[in-house]
Amino acid sequence: MMSSGFRTKMSLGSLAIMLIALSLLLSQGAQANIEAQRQLFQDAASALEHNRISQFNRLLKQLDDYPARPYLEYDAFKRSASQLKPQQAELFFRRFADYPFVYHARGKWLNVLARRGDWENYLEFFDGRENTRLKCLAFRARLKLHRLEGLNDEIAKVWLRGYSQPSQCDPAFKHFLASYEKAEEAIWARIEKAFKARRPNLARYLGKKLDSQSRAVVETWYQAHMRPERTLKKLADSDDDEHNRSIIVHAIDRLARKDSLKALEYWNLIRDHFSFSQQQKDQSQLRIALSAAYQHKTEARSLLSNLDPSIMNDQAYLWLARIQLRSRDWDGLKDTITHMPNHLQQENEWQYWLSRSMEAGGQLVDSLSLLEQLSDKSSYYGFLAADKLKRDYRIEQEDAASNEIDEDSFLTANPHLLRARELYYLDRLVDAKREWFQALRYLDHDDIKIAATLASKWKWHDSAIRTVAKTPHRNDFSLRFPMPYKQQVLEHAQARELDPSLIWGVMRRESLFDPLARSRVGALGLMQLMPSTARRVARSLGMQRPRQSDILHVENNIRFGTHYLRTVMDRFDNNVALAAAAYNAGPRNVRRWLPKDSVMSADLWVETVPFGETRNYVQAVLAYSTVFDRSLGKNTLMSSRMGDIKPEY
Repeated sequence: MMSSGFRTKMSLGSLAIMLIALSLLLSQGAQANIEAQRQLFQDAASALEHNRISQFNRLLKQLDDYPARPYLEYDAFKRSASQLKPQQAELFFRRFADYPFVYHARGKWLNVLARRGDWENYLEFFDGRENTRLKCLAFRARLKLHRLEGLNDEIAKVWLRGYSQPSQCDPAFKHFLASYEKAEEAIWARIEKAFKARRPNLARYLGKKLDSQSRAVVETWYQAHMRPERTLKKLADSDDDEHNRSIIVHAIDRLARKDSLKALEYWNLIRDHFSFSQQQKDQSQLRIALSAAYQHKTEARSLLSNLDPSIMNDQAYLWLARIQLRSRDWDGLKDTITHMPNHLQQENEWQYWLSRSMEAGGQLVDSLSLLEQLSDKSSYYGFLAADKLKRDYRIEQEDAASNEIDEDSFLTANPHLLRARELYYLDRLVDAKREWFQALRYLDHDDIKIAATLASKWKWHDSAIRTVAKTPHRNDFSLRFPMPYKQQVLEHAQARELDPSLIWGVMRRESLFDPLARSRVGALGLMQLMPSTARRVARSLGMQRPRQSDILHVENNIRFGTHYLRTVMDRFDNNVALAAAAYNAGPRNVRRWLPKDSVMSADLWVETVPFGETRNYVQAVLAYSTVFDRSLGKNTLMSSRMGDIKPEY
């Protein structure tokens, strides 16, 4: 006979199982429901796009509880804005005041009002935004409505920019120049700004608003910009007046950017014959010295060293230090680092090189002390220091947030994040990122960590990485250094005989694992391939000429990127530092940066790469590859990827 105690235990056990099963069913039901809503959203968006308005409205009603529903109404607003009345637009903005899209919807509405010539309402809806075109339309509205108080002061802020402004600003500028007491002075001020901003054609155009004598001065200035050496020859014996002094300084600046030593020759010839201000003298000397450094002139060291300390800026200190590094002037380097501004001196970079200079000078105890401090850091310089000390790297995983995250509760309390998740799954990435980063403004560090963890869980890696970067937390390496697209990476790594850690390192630096990443210069996808490079690689692989969409496709992007990476590795004898530099800046630049005569250590070569972007890129790829090694259970030394740099390859 079964005891009552046993029956009770069985009942409790059965109840627990039933509750777990019920919870699982509810969870599966909720997931099915959210997926159904996402499909309805896509169907509604398609209906709107194809102008099936009755179907769109019917589907919209079925999405009342769906977090991303307002984005369909935003889409409808954009399509119908030109037919809306001001009251309807105002109602829309009030309803969705907390949504990021309202800013963009208001911009579209302002354009509608401007086209209508409804200037009264334009000023009612204008929110003071910094968009120059819309701001200038607000100026036009005030002119039309004769609201002129303080207007010229606001127009002046836009006028005094050294580059061309939208045509919408023309009426405001016309009013400004006609009514401003010091219009000629304002024209000259903008001409000078235009030349400094390297907009000589704008300066020449502005000169047409001046008298004939002034136009001649502007033309001389224009020629100084375009043909600085020829102009300096002509101005050497000219009158010592304010305009000629400004033109000479500008010509010296322009010439120095092309030929620093020729600029120095002219400056030495001219400077004592004109009453240049101290600021003009300092500006010219600094420009010549920095240009000599950029151009790798041997005179650069003395030019930078002889600058008055009062005019040494960050770039001057950094270039002097790198020149001393390249020539192994350890005593000079130590002196330069100790005189750097504190914010530079305390950077890991210069603490590492201060240690190296101390080591060269026999100060071994002080050198080791600095290296020990650096070796605790999981960074490029930390790994360099650890390698020199023969210590293990400090790559110790710490979860940014607890694994016990109630996603539904957290997102319910943070509607921006909830909408961001849905928009991400709907492939509306621009809208998703706007919601996401608006949400982060209101979260504390602990909640930001949770948000980053959730983004990583959804495989939204670029947002996860950017999000955790907003916290002091740096030790969740699985979150900061995920390894997505593992199958493709491992397959192509094996096919190309590449280290998979290096491939992930390049991806991490190039795109933060965003497969749709597009750079300002047109690089595409995970491995940020220029279309010309991708087409060249495709041709070598016997593939058809790829379109942009083909290059963005994950499989193609990894195939093309790894093939090109293998090419630069072969070109530079499998030296990862050189190959990474070539991947970023091109093999031709890397060949120009090779040491002239003797072999150079890789850490020294990397530090003296003249392009800051490439220097940082190489350091990042090397450090990231080291972190990925640990995730793969490998203990590769970063220095093993940094063979000595030879003069020829």
